[in-house]
Amino acid sequence: MKIATFQARVVIVALLVLCALVSYELSGLVQKAEAIPAFARKYDFKCNVCHVPGFPKLNDFGNLFRDRGYQLGSEADSPVYEGIGMGFWPVSIRTTVGYQSAQVRTEGSGLTTGGFGFTGLDLLSFGTLHRDIAFGVVYTPALGSAGFGTGASDGDLESAFVRLMRLERYFGVKEEPGRYLLNLRVGKFELDLPFSEKRSPTLNTPFVMYHYTPGVPYTATIGGTSTSSYLNPNTFLLGDNQPGGELSGIMKTPSTEGYLRYSLTALATNSFSGPLGGCPPDTPCGTGGRNVNFYGHITQSFGGYGIVTGNRVGIFGAYGQAPTMVNATCPTCQGVAGSGQPFTRIGIDVSLTFNGEWNLFGALMHGHDSAQLFASQGIPTPQNASWHGAFVELDYYPALFFDMPDWFFAYRYDVIRNDRQGDGNTDGFRGNYNDVDSHTVLARYFIHHSTRTDLALHAEYNSYRTQAVGPTGGDLRGQTLLVGLDFAY
Repeated sequence: MKIATFQARVVIVALLVLCALVSYELSGLVQKAEAIPAFARKYDFKCNVCHVPGFPKLNDFGNLFRDRGYQLGSEADSPVYEGIGMGFWPVSIRTTVGYQSAQVRTEGSGLTTGGFGFTGLDLLSFGTLHRDIAFGVVYTPALGSAGFGTGASDGDLESAFVRLMRLERYFGVKEEPGRYLLNLRVGKFELDLPFSEKRSPTLNTPFVMYHYTPGVPYTATIGGTSTSSYLNPNTFLLGDNQPGGELSGIMKTPSTEGYLRYSLTALATNSFSGPLGGCPPDTPCGTGGRNVNFYGHITQSFGGYGIVTGNRVGIFGAYGQAPTMVNATCPTCQGVAGSGQPFTRIGIDVSLTFNGEWNLFGALMHGHDSAQLFASQGIPTPQNASWHGAFVELDYYPALFFDMPDWFFAYRYDVIRNDRQGDGNTDGFRGNYNDVDSHTVLARYFIHHSTRTDLALHAEYNSYRTQAVGPTGGDLRGQTLLVGLDFAY
């Protein structure tokens, strides 16, 4: 395993050197601009107006543009503005083609895969239906050959929402430029997380704490190894797009020269919540019910938005109940299920910037799952599950000091530490069971960007360890290497 890890690191260093050579050869051929092409086509401006330095990460202006319902505050925001060409259609596509290798092992067994292919395909459409009425739709088709051979992609509407802006006007509050105090979004969408996973420059590596479930061993990209686990019917994950309704707002705070933002969301879990006892034969699989959960996030920035300029602090949290009994009236439908048991997630986030080139950000979260979630699954020694998750990421955009405006580098460390397991069987699930350490490094070189197309050369390496999840208590180790061309049109 150590040899494989060393070889992978040697490969990534060689690829970064290759990227540098490509940058030198192409630097005189590319244009210095980039963005999600649909908005660039609509407004006819360079895409780096909204991105750092290109897709997918948003800069301060791009975040404000999103928070204000994809509006600049001009006549051009209207979908019927006469300056928009009749051939304009607010749709973009995005995928990544290239080479990926992945490995996961525990206690002498595992799986290694690698090959050329593509990540998947996103069809994206965002914009305005009318002044102060925004929408968003992301469709991901089912593709059997996606994922570089690590698993087919499921087809779904990843996002579909309508957002009504500036509703405070209907309560007698005077409208002011740049102030959006009360906005209502309904549909399916990404939560207002400390850092958007959909806008993360990493292509293969999730934010671990957004996808962590007590009792379920953490793996990234591929499985294929034998692990121990204990049952947990709670399948709520912060990183999943959720159906619900959101009240949000943003306003400039002159005293801080920054922005106060809030997001309050009620979430309806419309799908089955998870396995009950592993779904024995002739037993309906799932807890079969809707539940309403809640999520909130409040941030205050100082001296800017806090991504390219200024700094930002925030607090976020989620509360909900995961049903633990199948609905007896209709066990296979999505009626309200029974015996909901509580869980909580609460945390803080911070974003610091320096010189317009450095962005250091991170979050710390505490998770708690009720002992009754585990007792309902037949676990003889249930107890409250308590754990902490965190990440810290450093992004570097070397545009000024090194005059490399088409480069972007990032490193992220994700960590999970369990205080108490939901199964009190200390022989099988000791305190460090499912603790996670994950390291990710990446480099992006933006080969081409215009008002219509975007193309980046992307190299990313991730290595992680999940402790004590093997059949006899051994660690699970995994790594992924991706080199590809990430493009949007």
